[in-house]
Amino acid sequence: MANFSFDCKGLHPLLKINKYDWLHLDGEINKEVGRLETAQQEVNNTRTIPNQKLHMSEKLTFGLGDFGANYSWTFIASFITIYMTDTVGIAAGIIGTIILIARISDGFTDLFMGTVIDNTNSKMGKARPWVFWTAPILGFLTFALFNVPSSLGQTGKIIYIFLVYFLISSIFYTANNVAYSSLTSFMTNVKKDRVSLGSIRFIFANVAVLSITTFTTYIVDAFGGGQKGWTATSAIYALLCAVPLMITGWYVKERNIAKKKYEGQKTSFGPILKVLFTDKYFILALVLYLLWYLRQTENGIRVYYATYIFGNEDVMGLLSMAALLPMVIGLFLAPKLAAKFGVKKSVNTGLAISIVAYAIMTIFSENLTLLIIGLVVNAIGLVPLQAALSAIVADVGDLVYWKTGVPVQGSVFSLTSAGMKIGQGITSALVGWSLQFGGYMASASSQSGGAIFAMKTMLIYFPLAMVILMLITMALLKYEKYLPQIKDEIQLGRIGDDRSKSLLK
Repeated sequence: MANFSFDCKGLHPLLKINKYDWLHLDGEINKEVGRLETAQQEVNNTRTIPNQKLHMSEKLTFGLGDFGANYSWTFIASFITIYMTDTVGIAAGIIGTIILIARISDGFTDLFMGTVIDNTNSKMGKARPWVFWTAPILGFLTFALFNVPSSLGQTGKIIYIFLVYFLISSIFYTANNVAYSSLTSFMTNVKKDRVSLGSIRFIFANVAVLSITTFTTYIVDAFGGGQKGWTATSAIYALLCAVPLMITGWYVKERNIAKKKYEGQKTSFGPILKVLFTDKYFILALVLYLLWYLRQTENGIRVYYATYIFGNEDVMGLLSMAALLPMVIGLFLAPKLAAKFGVKKSVNTGLAISIVAYAIMTIFSENLTLLIIGLVVNAIGLVPLQAALSAIVADVGDLVYWKTGVPVQGSVFSLTSAGMKIGQGITSALVGWSLQFGGYMASASSQSGGAIFAMKTMLIYFPLAMVILMLITMALLKYEKYLPQIKDEIQLGRIGDDRSKSLLK
């Protein structure tokens, strides 16, 4: 074919292009279009659905799940030791050791569960199926734990307790709670809604905790006390655990699922651990979760404190109400405080108030009226952090995703959940160990000075140390002012190497 060119008068020389030049230019244009389409696909893959305001009905349905979860977790944490020591006849130190071993194992299973959630694809979503299907099993196992067969010998009872507790803590509660917690991230990317979800979640949780710690001893006695009373109580609590969690798993929606940056990108255990544990903000969030739950030695010791320091186990209801009711009320206001003053400032102010409260309790540890005043002030001080914990973790997940391009919405909650479980395992073990080292005698009418000091340490002195460490940890979290820009970049697909690296070091 003959070569020819366009040589019209008046055209710029660069526009005098021969046929083969046109063909070459057309090929380059097609290549560039292809590159643009690929880039656009990557942007589309990274984008989540734009900000969507959650309706209050969905927030309440979400919160209902934590109400149910506490009828397993808080029931066990608050009463397993006294049930096993005073009804089953197992030493407190053995129970503490069983709990610690199971909880440490639980921390490792949490790590895998986050990866499982991030790789789950079903019609129900990523997290919802795990919340829904594990709920009835969790309820049944909770019932089984408080019904240790009397026909077993001492060794058999210990093995039974360990196996049932392990199944709850390391498998079914792990799967349920990691999935439930990650819903904070999957349901929305709006900061205000995330704080609101955290507040509503813990309102429901604290109502459950308050009900459990206040009324359990009355319910056990009402059904005849002893094993008969624990059987009836655990059956009721098993239903209160399973049904609310199933409602949450069925009705809430997942609308904020981070996509993989590149087609075929792996979301496997090793790379996720690497990107999380090389991020300082994730490590700080993990430490914060650990400290929050280490502080809760007061939950396991409260019944002993009421029985042996104030001489009446029913005083536990007053102590629980003082510690939890102000928190329930305060959580209604927490989102407004966070919106007005910022999460960090409101949390730090609250923790300072909590330190003052513990000083009051230290001075008046055996004065019921003043101890209750200290508990009320402490509860008020802890409100901002309890409301913000889930939001902080969800935000850190966004930070890690923005920095690396690796979706970690499930994994970030699994690792903080590991911190929670290990923290709670240590607190339960500390309660058992401190009582044993202090010389606690089960069912005795009075206790030694060492046992009384152990009870005060678990209710006041140790939690105070944890609050001080939480205040230090919060001072190191310095990302809040950058979040709006970071979320804008995520919406535009600027993640991983494509992000603005000067925005946050």
